[in-house]
Amino acid sequence: MIITLRRIVIAAILAIIFPAAVSAQDSPENRRDRFFNELRGYKHEVLAKELNLTKEQQKEFFTVYDEMDDRLQQISTETRDLEKRVEASKDASQTEIEAAANAVYSQKEREGKVEMEYFDRFKEILSPRQLLKLRAAERSFTQRLVRHHRTQREGIRNNNEKARQD
Repeated sequence: MIITLRRIVIAAILAIIFPAAVSAQDSPENRRDRFFNELRGYKHEVLAKELNLTKEQQKEFFTVYDEMDDRLQQISTETRDLEKRVEASKDASQTEIEAAANAVYSQKEREGKVEMEYFDRFKEILSPRQLLKLRAAERSFTQRLVRHHRTQREGIRNNNEKARQD
């Protein structure tokens, strides 16, 4: 239920916000995995609070929600990879370019189908009110990240200005 652009923005923001949270000795893959696990944990906390989930609901919901999120991420990654590959290819045929463009423009439709599939599963776990609040809770999570990023960026900017004055 999260659109791809929002995922990219969140990933970029968090990459800037939490660089100290990972060890320099880890491989890039380990750092990335740990980063996204921490992000997912924080998202779980926000959604659980905003939706007022019981412990039992949390266990069931986040298993299904994470499965959906993984599928949406896969669609996004595959689409981006295809777009980049065709864009970078000087030898791409018109058919390949058109297929890549079609994949880019149909991405939201494919994501929507996945979301509706999971909507039916969420109905078995969440109350109608919780289900209605889910989108607002996801937006709240994103807004918190953006605010945190803005605060961090302003702090860095202020520190840089102070350093220049010294």
